[in-house]
This record gives sequence, structure tokens and C-alpha cells, in this order.
Amino acid sequence: MEPAVGKCRRAEYRVLMPDPTIGVLWHCASLASCDYATLQTHGTLLHLTGVAVLPREGVPCRIGYQVAVTREWSPLSVSAVVTTPGQTREIHLASHGQGRWLLNDQHAPTLDGCTDIDLGWTPATNTIPIRRLDLSVGERATISTAWIRFPELDVVPNAQTYERLDIDRWRYLSGPYDFELVTDVPSGLVLAYGQDLWRAVALTTNESRGGNQAW
Repeated sequence: MEPAVGKCRRAEYRVLMPDPTIGVLWHCASLASCDYATLQTHGTLLHLTGVAVLPREGVPCRIGYQVAVTREWSPLSVSAVVTTPGQTREIHLASHGQGRWLLNDQHAPTLDGCTDIDLGWTPATNTIPIRRLDLSVGERATISTAWIRFPELDVVPNAQTYERLDIDRWRYLSGPYDFELVTDVPSGLVLAYGQDLWRAVALTTNESRGGNQAW
């Protein structure tokens, strides 16, 4: 992590209790995709659960996914079920400690050292490092992720850098990708991703739920 420039106070994130669910609907015109996800407490864990619909290699595709993370925002597992006409494929990743991962119940040595997971069809998983890093404005950090690419659906290690530009804005860099993210500060969920990628078209808030607490 680089020294902070122009620091401001970090956002005061709190786990929502006892009203434990927030939902978001994303649309991405360039990918012709829609994605509905919820962020929910589940015992001692948090679950990001969603379903995305989008074309894959010219055919209709539905992807159901669930990511389990600790209250400290360290990912523990991800399951994805990819359905296209006539075919269903499942992908399961599970951490077994110290940056080691099981891919479909087999040790995946290429992913050793990865601290995060990234699902290539959704902005949902950007929330995990955003929340865990909890950077001050001007700070940046580089992480290593297990990236499930789309449409390839393979799993590869990937270095990603997050820089906090403002209380609700982040810069995301990975290889040729360089995007600005606008986030919902209380939850860390992405509201806008780059110039022409995902946009949150609906988001539950404390006001819409009638609650008075924040994530």
C-alpha cells in the first residue's frame, strides 16, 4: 500500500443488524446483461448472492452465483452455475487457508497466494476488496485475485490495484483495464463502473427498507 495523499476519514461501515439484506440490480448495455444481487448476513458470514443473464458466445446464458465472506471481508468460497441451452456447468472455489484454493475440490496451485476472487460477469465482487481494504482517499493497494473469466469460464490469477479517489469513487486497474468506480458508501456496492459498463438501476437503501442502520 502506498502512502496516503490528502487523507480523509474512512467511511464508517457497519454490519447491518437485524435488517440484514440489501439488493441491487445492474444493467450493462455493452454486454447486454442484467444482474440482480443481494448482500446478506448469514450467521457469522456474509453472502453475496446473485443471478446474471447475458449472452455467451451468441447463445442465452444464465449464471447463478454465491460468494461467502467473513465479517472481515475475506472470501471463503464461491459457487457458480452457468446454464446455456442444453448445457449446465458448475464452478466451485473454496479457500483452505493461507492463500490456497480448491477448484472443484482439487488443489489449484496456480491460484496460490490469491487473497480475493473476481467474477468476470458482475461488479458484485468488487465490493469485497473495497470493504476489506477500507482505504483512505489517496491510498492504493494491489491484490491478487482468483479471476473466473467470462466468457472463457477458466480461473486464472490476476493482479488488481484499487485506489480511493474520493469517499465514493475508486480507480480500478488490472492489465489493460483502467476504470473509475462509483460506489454506495454505506454498502460498498458499485453504482457505476467505467463509462459504458455496469450501472445500478435499482438499489435498496435504509430509507426504502424503513431501517436506520447501514452496512
